[in-house]
Parts: sequence; structure tokens; C-alpha cells
Amino acid sequence: MTRPFILLLFLILSFTNTFAQIRQAKREMTLYNYMEAVTSLQKAIKKGDVDMKREATLLMADCYRLMNNWSKAKEWYGKRIRYGNAEPEIYYYLGQALRNTGNYKEARRMLLIYDSLSPQDPNGKLLAGYCDSVVFWQKYPPVYEIKNVRSFNSPQSEFGTIFYGNGILFTSDRNVRKQEVKKYGWTGNSYLRLFVAAYNREDSISFDNYKPEPVPGLFNQSWHDGPATFNRDLDEAIINRTLYFRDKGKRDPGHIRTHLLKLYSTLRKDGKWSKPKAHFLSSNEYSVGHPALTPDGQILFFVSDMPGGFGGTDIYQIVKKAGKWSKPKNLGAEINTSGNEMFPFATENGDLYFASDMHPGFGGLDIFTAHLREGKWARPHNLGSPVNSSYDDFSLATDSTGDQGFFSSNRPGGLGDDDIYWFQERHRATEAKRHEDTSHQPPVSSLQSSVDRIKSPIVLELNKPYILENIYYDFDEWEIRDDAKSSLDSLVRLMQIYPVSIELGSHTDCRGTEGYNRELSQKRAESAIAYIISKGIETDRITAKGYGETKLINNCACRMGVICTESEHQENRRTEFRIIDQGKDPSLPDY
Repeated sequence: MTRPFILLLFLILSFTNTFAQIRQAKREMTLYNYMEAVTSLQKAIKKGDVDMKREATLLMADCYRLMNNWSKAKEWYGKRIRYGNAEPEIYYYLGQALRNTGNYKEARRMLLIYDSLSPQDPNGKLLAGYCDSVVFWQKYPPVYEIKNVRSFNSPQSEFGTIFYGNGILFTSDRNVRKQEVKKYGWTGNSYLRLFVAAYNREDSISFDNYKPEPVPGLFNQSWHDGPATFNRDLDEAIINRTLYFRDKGKRDPGHIRTHLLKLYSTLRKDGKWSKPKAHFLSSNEYSVGHPALTPDGQILFFVSDMPGGFGGTDIYQIVKKAGKWSKPKNLGAEINTSGNEMFPFATENGDLYFASDMHPGFGGLDIFTAHLREGKWARPHNLGSPVNSSYDDFSLATDSTGDQGFFSSNRPGGLGDDDIYWFQERHRATEAKRHEDTSHQPPVSSLQSSVDRIKSPIVLELNKPYILENIYYDFDEWEIRDDAKSSLDSLVRLMQIYPVSIELGSHTDCRGTEGYNRELSQKRAESAIAYIISKGIETDRITAKGYGETKLINNCACRMGVICTESEHQENRRTEFRIIDQGKDPSLPDY
């Protein structure tokens, strides 16, 4: 009887020990000590029974997700699903992890499984649609060139880069000293500090001789400091600080209620910074962080999870009037989503850059830009590859010219967790070489079309479609609106100068029946042509063609089950023209 008893006692003790390790891991997770939780869970997984391994595996996946380690999260969510009886959200998180590591095909499959299990949540279909769209986004030619700034980076994280006088200021959790005693349990690294390095714009190709140093004085305290923002004159600063609060109502004195981001402001006078004071926006009920002043210091953008927002974290602004800040204003649904928007940056010309994990993107956080037009934010524009990737890309800042700057990313190939990258807009080559005689071909500069975005001169090619911008119609209508006439007038001027013949085609998105869409697009094309003919253009020089949904320019095919965003549907609702004949002008050679 002794041997079975000893074996039973061993099993009981092993079960008790494993249960205690899982309980300890849960406690560490409530304290945001995810690295400590992982250590406990690794022990529990080795010794626990199937039920305990199932629970510990899910907790392990959650830890890595919360640490933004999507490669590890992908591995552990996959293991949890293989144990069986997986809750719907596990498929969602696995889909996120797969998308954020570039496996779009498998990510789409997991997200659609989640959608079938939780049809009330629109995010499953939404992100699955993004996975389809990435295939087309990756074909777009790159607008920017990028380079890892290796002299700025470390094995830890660097982000929050801004231009600071003749230098660069950024945030990092690198070890300042060889033996850093205090560690942050969330990441296992040191606490965030502000660092500064000299910067020479002309040396942006090599970045060889930069030695970042901690910012001395009041800016780096015992807890997290950074990112920070400054006005143009460098006499006002607002710093992001992360604080924690203990819940005094709990019997466990070590229980931490929450971590909160707060803003602290400071002024410089006679070369000295005042002691940072809590900004009036700061609260003990929600976080306020990621400050971004406009260069003139009159508008402050910031991020918060305060009640009343659209999602996890939203971008807000306050405006300084007569020396006093206004009440916070949410930037609205054009900027903010059901996900997380963060890391705003304001330029000299009024552009806003920010990161989002829910606007159409490649995965993780992507960087977007938006412009304020007549008091309203235009639809955000994804900066595309290579600035954006399937990983987290965020915290972009430009110099005063706006054509180069820095951003951070945790993509593979870097030195650490988050690395700083330099970017510069590519100089677009002139498509029509100067030594070639193109005087007989109509120049695109005479048109207000999509190709106006290319600043260098090009020529219009035979049978190539060109999109006419700003041709809008009221719902279910085909009459030309007043705001569309300027674009059509540009086409009229082209036809007055050159004896070309044109086909004008109208396209719809995939919603509605095929027959209805074809009929509606034909009527819209005919309406546009009627306007052009009314300006004196000969009837036999222009043809109307309604294509309906037969020539979608992206993958938004409703009858194929593809889920798309409204902006993607908008891309398909377009009016195009093609030069189908050069005319009989003797200066135009035959093709």
C-alpha cells in the first residue's frame, strides 16, 4: 500500500503546485508583469494535466499578445486550438497574430471562422477583407525609401522620435548603465527614458557617427518618461509619463489598480526648464498620452481611452485661445475607429500623421496621413510599403520640409524590439524624357485627373484609362452635379486643343444587381457626355460606356464573398476616359 500512496501523494502535490503556478501567473498578469507570468506558465505547462495545460497555454498566448510579440502569440494560440474546445475569440486573436506576421491567407481563414462563430462582431469580416486587399496594395510602386538608423537603435525599443533643435530626441527602454537594477515587468526591460543625439540632415544616408545620450535633469524620473513634444521655439514641452496606482481597498497591499498615461507640461525660461506639472487633461480614471504640439504650439493632439470615444484609444485635440486651452475634442469617425489610433504628429502644413490598427492596412499598426479641409478631416491615406508592413509601424515624424523623417517598427531585421527607421520620399522620374519629341501628344497637365498627383510631365497614352477625379453622383441618380463640372471642363479643354476621340466610361461598385449597376453606369456616362457635347464638342468624337461592376480595380467582388470597406468600394465608383483615336491632325503620327 505504501507505493500507491506515495504515487498518489506525488500526483496531489504536483497538481497543487501546478495550480499554484497558474494562480501566480494570473496574479502577475494583473500586475502587468507578463515576463514573470510567462516563467510561471512554462513550469505549469511542463507538469500540468490536459485541462491545466489548456488553461496555461491560453494564458501564455495572452501574455505574448499583450507584449506585442505576435510571433510567439501565433505559436501559443495555435497550440490552444489544437487542445480543442477553443472559444471564438481565440480564432480572432490567432487571425490577428497571423495577419500581423504576414500570413494573410491563413489569417483570413481564422478570421472568417471567428466571424461564423461571432457574427455580431463586424471586425472579423473587416480584417479578413483587409487580408484580401493586401495582395493589391503590395503591387503599388513604393513612394518612400527607408533605412534602419542602426546608430540610434539598441536590442531594446526606440520610438517617439522628433526633431529637436539641431538634434533628434527619442524614447527608449535601453539599459543606461551596464547593471540596470529596476526592470519593467511588462517587458523585462528598463523603464522608458528620453534620449538625444546630434543630427545632420546631409548625413542622413550613413547615420554613422551618432551617440544618443540620456536627456539630463527633470525629464527622466523614476518611472516611464516619454514620448515628448515641443513647440517650434523649444520653450514649451509636454511629456508623456506612465504612472501606476495601488488599489487601497484590496487586502493584498501589492495589488496594482491600473497603469495610466499622464501628461506633464514644463516651460523653459532663461535656459532652465521648470518642474513638470500635471497637465489639466490628466486623470486618475483614464489615460491621456502621446502628445503632439503643432509647430506654433497652438494645438495639442493627444491619445486617450476616455469615455465617449469610438474604440480602444482615440485621437483628440485641444486649442489654445488667449493663452488658455479649450476642452478636448474627438477628431471624429473619419480619423478614429473601433480599434486603436495613436502616436499623432502634426506638420507645418496641417497634415496629421498617426498610427492605427483598424483602418485598412497591412497588419499591426500602420501609419496614415490626413489633411484638414474646410474644418473636416479628409479620409486617411495609408503610406503603403515599405513604410508600412504586417508588423507594428508607428510614431512617424517629419522635418520642416516634410519630405523626410523617422518612424519606428518592430519588423524583422532590426536590432531590437522597436527600431527607428529613416524615410525619404522618392524623387519620381520624369516619364517623358526631355530629349524625346512629345509635342504632338496631349500633356496630362491639362487635366484635373488622378495623374495630376505625379508632378513631373507625362503624356497620355492611346487606350490607357485615366480616372477623372471628383465626379460624384447622388444616390441612385445620374445627373451631373455642379461639383463635377470642373473635372469635365478640363476634359473639354483637352478635346478643344487636340483632335482626339474619347471613350468615357462609368463604373460602379459591386453592390446592387449586375444588371442594375450596368444600366446605372451607362446613364451616368451618357449624362457626362451630354454635358461635354453641350460645350461644343462634336458628337462623333466621344462615346459613352457603362461598365457597371465588370472592371473592379481592387478585389471588392461582392458575389465572390469578399468583404470590403467603404473606401475600397469608393475606389470602384469612378469615371474614366480613354483616348481611342488620335484624330486626323497631320501632326499626329499613326500608331
